[in-house]
Amino acid sequence: MSNSDRLAALRKRHYALEALPDTIVVPALGARRPDPAVKRIEDATVDDIAFALRALEARFNAVGDRLHALRRLYVLAREVGALGCERPIDLLAEESR
Repeated sequence: MSNSDRLAALRKRHYALEALPDTIVVPALGARRPDPAVKRIEDATVDDIAFALRALEARFNAVGDRLHALRRLYVLAREVGALGCERPIDLLAEESR
């Protein structure tokens, strides 16, 4: 059985692995590996996956932070009576004076 066949069987057997990517990006590791590496998931080690997870989590957290900030801006604007055509920054700046 080839690696790709094993991967396909694994994805089929575990529904949570259906979204498993075909490749991962292992970030640069300082002087030991100055450039990021793209690895096929079949060739990735446990450490490769751990480093890829850390990089993905950092990106995920940054997106989550932006989502929370935008949601908070929207809620604050609506709380002071903002209409859809108004700019929240203007209204909230006036509110804090």
